[in-house]
Amino acid sequence: MITYKGGENSLYIPDSERKYLEDSECNILIFNWERWCFHETDWCTFPNTNTSTVSVGELIEEIKEYDICFFVISEMIVQNLLFHASINDNLPTIDTLFEEMSKLNVVYLCLSEDSNFPIDKSKSLNMPWFTDKKIYISENTTSDFDYRQKDFTFNMLLGSERKHRTKIFESLRHNSYMYSSYMGHAYHVKNSDTHLDTGDIISSLTDQDLSMKLNTMEKIKREDINYCISHIVPETIYNNTHFDIVTESQPKRNGLHFTTEKTGKPIAAGRFFIWYNSPHKVEYLRQFGFELQDYMCGYDQIIDDYDRLDAIFTLVREIGNNENYIKKIYEDTKEARIHNQEVYNKLKKTYHIRLVDWMTSEVNKIL
Repeated sequence: MITYKGGENSLYIPDSERKYLEDSECNILIFNWERWCFHETDWCTFPNTNTSTVSVGELIEEIKEYDICFFVISEMIVQNLLFHASINDNLPTIDTLFEEMSKLNVVYLCLSEDSNFPIDKSKSLNMPWFTDKKIYISENTTSDFDYRQKDFTFNMLLGSERKHRTKIFESLRHNSYMYSSYMGHAYHVKNSDTHLDTGDIISSLTDQDLSMKLNTMEKIKREDINYCISHIVPETIYNNTHFDIVTESQPKRNGLHFTTEKTGKPIAAGRFFIWYNSPHKVEYLRQFGFELQDYMCGYDQIIDDYDRLDAIFTLVREIGNNENYIKKIYEDTKEARIHNQEVYNKLKKTYHIRLVDWMTSEVNKIL
């Protein structure tokens, strides 16, 4: 029997594949931390409000009622709870929760990692966040493993407003080799390039009230299937630009390894990209089989956020409209890009099989 904390079937396992677990005599709890925090509790509120909270003790007592708990860490741990516990001693702390769970039969599905909260590898299944997301690539999207002329060197497609994205957009958008948009910024939306975008996506984004965060999770239909806007590879843009500039959501969290569809899309399409994320992503993604060391990403080793960003600016401007440099990138990264696309396709194809096999194995240990 399975009980869900954070939404039914929050692992998106097809009914046919989870039947064994549903029918098992084992009493199973699937605890999706992020979903539970945001949708079922007040842990995502601030401590100076009058909302109620849930104690660590209550959570632990509930987990104890089950034979096994699959604890799902999807995005980030800290942002999803009250971590200003020093303001009120009665508020829960994440450290206490993890310490207590380590004493119980709790195993972890980690779609992100945080060195501030290390998880025992022997008790976890680790996968990059983007591998179980539906990324749509049209059959008309060309995977250009070899150089051909295009209109722009880079595309830079920015969504919801963040300070680092504003700095990047204002620093790079004026260059003629850049196709850039910033649809989540109330001012810069008018400075955005849109002529290569599809009409339904542009309409969906521009119709939104930008006094709220831009919602790139809105669904758009492609081939009779609904996809999140941010999970759709921009066919015309990819066919007219050589490389991507990716700006992840949390680039200033040293120790956090969280790679979204923003990183997944160029990998899935076999493209070279430059990304602003927290450092040491090359090492993180290598554990899953990706090889990014040929992507000229020395900046990935720079700890200081501003120095890392400056190094990215320097690299982008060096490449610029330099056709010989662009051709060299195609040549030097071709093998790695083909390899990474193959790794992505394999991970995507086998994700649910690996997940169900792992969960089944963990359940069988206690039967």
